[in-house]
Amino acid sequence: MIARILRTLVVFELLVAGGVAAWFALVLDWNAGPAVLAGVMAPLGTHATIVAINFGLATIAGSPTPPEHRLGPIAALGTYVREVTDSVRTFQFAQPWLAGRALPGEDTGAQPPNAPIPVVLVHGYFCNRQLWRPFARWLARRGHAVRGVDLEPVFGAIDGYAPLLAEAVEELRTRTGATRVALVCHSMGGLAARAYLRAHPDAPVACVVTLGTPHRGTAHARLGQGENAVQMRPDSAWLRTLSESEDADLRKRFTVVFSHQDNIVAPQATQTLPDARMVAFSGLGHLSLAIDPRVWAVAAESLDAAASAPDRSIRET
Repeated sequence: MIARILRTLVVFELLVAGGVAAWFALVLDWNAGPAVLAGVMAPLGTHATIVAINFGLATIAGSPTPPEHRLGPIAALGTYVREVTDSVRTFQFAQPWLAGRALPGEDTGAQPPNAPIPVVLVHGYFCNRQLWRPFARWLARRGHAVRGVDLEPVFGAIDGYAPLLAEAVEELRTRTGATRVALVCHSMGGLAARAYLRAHPDAPVACVVTLGTPHRGTAHARLGQGENAVQMRPDSAWLRTLSESEDADLRKRFTVVFSHQDNIVAPQATQTLPDARMVAFSGLGHLSLAIDPRVWAVAAESLDAAASAPDRSIRET
């Protein structure tokens, strides 16, 4: 569904670009080159403006930034430009047009016992699995089998995604022969993973890595649509109930990665889980957290550590 929505938006943007180019060429008598450039810049400028507004809202709702994570003007501009670039790549190309394609690593079959741990990739709000294409390619080169999920319905309750994750986990285990898998999740995907583990406390999950997940809620959720957006509001009843259902043994399987410049999840520094491993970055926007090689390296550390650790996914009673 997300792919269809985004394709419709991209087609509309192309029509707008064509109309702007024609207006400059026919009405203002511009040459073809500058007129086409003006047409292209119209939707891109709109996209860049939306990202800028998100950064502004995240600054207003944000938490104090520790001195060591503060950015100067040049670094802040670089963070913004990087987020715009990653956003255009994700929402205007990968997610609308590659939705039907397998991710790298999704065709990996049975693996030997010493193979890297298989990974289920869980995207966030208003996204699909193609968000992960660069990271999936990197994981496949490391030898990981991969399984991406598409969280549907798009605006449904987060608990409703638990069966999708359960199916993905079992499919990946069956395909590879692995006894355990790992979950790497972006944004709302981390909350979907927590809801899945609440529904399946004995799930064969060795570790969970969350990137930019609103574990304590985000002010931006007040602007979102759907039950999942309501659940992600700061200090929502759903988040409180989810937290109360978890214990230290479960949370020790989590690595929580966040950025002090996250432009979607704010306040930023409060996005923590007790007993989890916490890793803070600076100079990365929300989407860039899923695309930055430094973040991938942190995820890989957790994947490698979990693969060699004793199986804690099955609890003794």
